[in-house]
Amino acid sequence: MPRRHRDDRYRELVDAAARTFAQRGVQNTLVSDIVKTAGVAQGTFYLYFRTKDDALLAVVDQLAETLEARLEAAVRAPDLTAPERIRRLCGAFVDLTKVPGTPAVVDFMHSPENRILHDRLTAAMAPRLADLLEDVIRQGAAQGDFDVPDPRAAAWFVLSGLQGTESAGVPLAEMPKALDLSADFALRALGHRGERP
Repeated sequence: MPRRHRDDRYRELVDAAARTFAQRGVQNTLVSDIVKTAGVAQGTFYLYFRTKDDALLAVVDQLAETLEARLEAAVRAPDLTAPERIRRLCGAFVDLTKVPGTPAVVDFMHSPENRILHDRLTAAMAPRLADLLEDVIRQGAAQGDFDVPDPRAAAWFVLSGLQGTESAGVPLAEMPKALDLSADFALRALGHRGERP
């Protein structure tokens, strides 16, 4: 099978797994449900994954890639001030909840027995997010919006606050407000004294 076709089929199966998890819930999804959604034979699934859990890990990895791309796009948008970039970053987290399959996977990852999945997502994303935040904080310090002696340490502080909001068990419906408040606290901690962006 040509590599491109194999890669396309893999993505189709991961997308089908995400949609199926969203519709049925992770616990109630069977491999047969995923292949039905994908429109492939069950044997095809096993060419790419050993178990449903392997497909779930692939969905988590895809979620990390999607989130990183969205966060990068939000932060790198031209002509924004650093405080606006911080707000956009928090907004991108909220927007992610609209990606098909995400709420079901996020709920599943937050259950105590699945902490390893949550940790896998966090470990995959944290270094890149810290780099993005550090760039934003350096911009803000250079433009006089922020007053921080160490942009790298400040980035880790802000990231820890956002992660704390996410892992505190805030219901998904309340997450937009919680992240907006987190952005307020982060901006104050960074020394922003201007108007709310």
